[in-house]
Amino acid sequence: MIEVDSLTKVYGSRSKVLAVDSVSLVVRPGVVTGLLGPNGAGKTTILKAICGLHYPTSGSLRVMGLDVEEFPVAVRSLVGYVSEQPALIASLSVRDFLQYAYRIRFAAGLHRESATAERIEQAARSETMKQALERVVAECRLEEVFFRPIGQLSKGFRQRLSFAQALLHNPPVLVLDEPVSGLDPAQIRQMRDMIQRLGRQRTVLLSTHLMQEVEALCQQVHIISGGRLVASGSAQDITQSVGTSTFEDAFLRLTAGGFGV
Repeated sequence: MIEVDSLTKVYGSRSKVLAVDSVSLVVRPGVVTGLLGPNGAGKTTILKAICGLHYPTSGSLRVMGLDVEEFPVAVRSLVGYVSEQPALIASLSVRDFLQYAYRIRFAAGLHRESATAERIEQAARSETMKQALERVVAECRLEEVFFRPIGQLSKGFRQRLSFAQALLHNPPVLVLDEPVSGLDPAQIRQMRDMIQRLGRQRTVLLSTHLMQEVEALCQQVHIISGGRLVASGSAQDITQSVGTSTFEDAFLRLTAGGFGV
């Protein structure tokens, strides 16, 4: 579970920019939850804070009951993060990249900041590298490109590889930043199927500005605009509460003029 309580994030010391303003939301396990907003609305700021990549100016975040600011390393061990622009190494094969990612994650071990994180780490370490790679390759359906150089992969396979590296430690929480950005319609459908499979047993938060993806994937939706939370509920509930005929119209009405970082 992810719990965000009155999260506020301000960038800069002199020319301050309010990126996120008092956002509160909950992401529950077994439910794919969408974080929807215009480009620059503050979605990525919230995701990075949840992953412990930066800290709130005020408010708090908890992942699996752990405070992100108090236990940042432990929280990172519980989260798999897929960025919009994955950092892959074009010269490596899929196999070599996943082996490299596995070694980086487990080379030094994780700090024992909490019993929860330690249990997750021990469960992940119960697999050999070979077993972990076999698991993520099967989950992300990378068998046909396993020995191929990353530089020769399509955008769709590169995105699947980004998911695979995020799943190597078998995290209970997945945070996805624009996971279908730049994909063609066939690749988008494949990615939807994978996210739905992964979401059955994990807590999944998916950030996007594409309303059709939210309607296709998400049982719960949080809409932000100008750094503020403006609506929560299912797409159908939000459409009805705004009084529009489509979810797209509801989104446009709720986010008119909204922007952030």
